Amino acid sequence: MGTMPRQVQAALLIHRHEVALAGPGLCVTREDAGAYYPLLGLIERGSAVLVGETYDLQGRRRILAQLNCGPARGLGREEERRSITIGPEFFAAALKDYDDWPEKWWREAIQNSVDAGARNVVLEVRENSDGTFTASCEDNGSGMDEDTLINKFLVLGATTKIASGGTAGGFGKAKELLLLPWMSWRIHSRDTGVQGSGIDYTVHRLAPRRGTRLEVVMSADKHTYESAAIAFIEKCFLPNVHFTVNGKTYRAKLAGQVLVESVAGKADVYFTPAKDKQSYLYVRTNGLFMFARHIGQVPGYVIAEMTVPSVQVLTANRDGFRDYEIRNAVDELAQRIAKDNMSALKSSRGLIRQKFVGAGKFRATNLASDLLAQVGPATGVSVISMSDQQNIVAMIDHYRERDMESPEHESALPATETITVMLDQKWDGPSHLEAALKQLVWQPDFFIVNEIDGYKVPKRFFPQTMAPTVNKLAKTWAELVRYVMMQLGSDKTFGVGFIFSNDTGAAALTEDNNERWLMVNPFRDLYHRTEIWHPTVDADLRWLYAAAIHECTHIADGISYHDESFSSAMTRNVAKCAGGYRKIRAIVSGIKMRGGIEVD
Repeated sequence: MGTMPRQVQAALLIHRHEVALAGPGLCVTREDAGAYYPLLGLIERGSAVLVGETYDLQGRRRILAQLNCGPARGLGREEERRSITIGPEFFAAALKDYDDWPEKWWREAIQNSVDAGARNVVLEVRENSDGTFTASCEDNGSGMDEDTLINKFLVLGATTKIASGGTAGGFGKAKELLLLPWMSWRIHSRDTGVQGSGIDYTVHRLAPRRGTRLEVVMSADKHTYESAAIAFIEKCFLPNVHFTVNGKTYRAKLAGQVLVESVAGKADVYFTPAKDKQSYLYVRTNGLFMFARHIGQVPGYVIAEMTVPSVQVLTANRDGFRDYEIRNAVDELAQRIAKDNMSALKSSRGLIRQKFVGAGKFRATNLASDLLAQVGPATGVSVISMSDQQNIVAMIDHYRERDMESPEHESALPATETITVMLDQKWDGPSHLEAALKQLVWQPDFFIVNEIDGYKVPKRFFPQTMAPTVNKLAKTWAELVRYVMMQLGSDKTFGVGFIFSNDTGAAALTEDNNERWLMVNPFRDLYHRTEIWHPTVDADLRWLYAAAIHECTHIADGISYHDESFSSAMTRNVAKCAGGYRKIRAIVSGIKMRGGIEVD
């Protein structure tokens, strides 16, 4: 018999005031408690650390945090002290461990199928009648017997992989992302069925089947998508596996063509030309996509194939290198690509990439923390109460008034009317609302990119000399992308700006250090460059909103190119934002233009 997992004690926080009174140590709360958003505020500010999260069978999110500061006296009266037992599911913190977890969930599921020798893998994600989502992966591989399923796969830190015989190699972490964070999960492999929630499960004897079926139920505000599954498949090279996603067939056929670099005995780097420029290097093991590294734009795909099992060279979550030799080779390759790009820019006339950094990003964390502390408990699909809205508006107004006292930077915080409109919507759950509040106080930097050889960008487009009509367009674009990101429930930060190009109306760019930029070409006519977009014109505003949805989809869903995964994500996101257009006019009306003189 194995030993039971160690249990720990954590203070149970229910009411809002308990967060302010709690002393250092572990604490736990649930989304329908008054302490939920104030605790998130402390995590955002850095006064607490998120240890883990999970969902109960009703879809309510629970978070466990380590408080780093606070009164040593604890909660006050001794009879108010409470504690609950926390199981190891809280310590997975899986979603925070993975970059772009909605896609990596499919990676973990698909790897199990491929390593089991599956030739057919059926993937599905569907919305249930109660607003939750069920994601599943079914294959015709060898499956697992009961001993392997119970004593290896369902043991934290254990793995069924032996890192040989063509498998990708494992660390026993897959179940931390696949199973533990979700409301419930089921596995049927051979003649064994397991049904669970968190670390608790029951075992059943079922009719024998070939292969394995895995399915999990995810909450309304935190779930994976069909487009994430498609995006993952399209980064792989698994020519012998037939994939089906929600009934449609896909092939993993991205092969490496030209060998450009080798790390002896560990990795080979290939280049595959493509019509669209790409800016990431794909790291794979046995053709299975692991993670991506930003390397600068190239006219095709750069693919690093590991020639040894991932357990030997990658981090435990397989989202990074732990092998110095491979990491150094990839970094040097990225530097060479960057130098080539810079040389090309310097040899052309008038091409610029100029960033204007404001003060917003340095205080956005504190602002978001303050807002979260104002929100009361909410469950399921909800709206913000009128009192919470008023508190949020008052707090942002206070910060905006302080901005007006300093002439150094114009405030990029939304106007009162804009805030009210943006908050007037239903939220899929606490994670959606949390992301939206962070976006509400994010103040993006500004970026100007000119890709037209010989064209000199007029001064009226630069922040310090921006004409009022251009300023109106810039502010409108910033608020449109903010509103779209709020509707999509993405907390990814971004900058905004103008891109001058003969063939690009809008763009989503990813720079070094993973900076994300949402750009719009200010000119309605890309070639003649005479008339700019006017947000007060209905047709122009509709185009700008549509462009914002398109480009935000690249950022929010982590898809850099236009393919079927992007089409799927775009369809979903258009549906999410379709009802937003009636509010766009009100948002634009709330945008105040600063005075100025047009300078050319």
